[in-house]
Amino acid sequence: MSYENFRQQIIEKNGDFFSSAVTAFFEKAVELATNEKYEEALAVGNDALVLVKYSNIGYPVVYLIGMLCQAYLDNDQPEVADRFFRYGMTILNENDATYDDDINQFLDLKGIIDDELKQKSGA
Repeated sequence: MSYENFRQQIIEKNGDFFSSAVTAFFEKAVELATNEKYEEALAVGNDALVLVKYSNIGYPVVYLIGMLCQAYLDNDQPEVADRFFRYGMTILNENDATYDDDINQFLDLKGIIDDELKQKSGA
């Protein structure tokens, strides 16, 4: 059995459970980031990103990735934010109804990331 078949079986059997977990983790990550507890928000957000692979969650993972980008920026880690940005760009789907908004938000993040990277490098 391939990994993808295995993952799909987990989603079929336990997708609702993982979706509930992702939602709880995402909400907690946002709460922590809002309270400027960035290290904790990043840990919880990264866990949510792992769990989402096994969920049947209704909202795109791209929102979670955008939140992680912002949290890494707020935590003075633009290099990591840039890695998440690059990953987010690979999963955006032009056929999604929210594509235009999603791409614009990601491009706004990229501008901030690039500015932070320049500042950090002293350029």
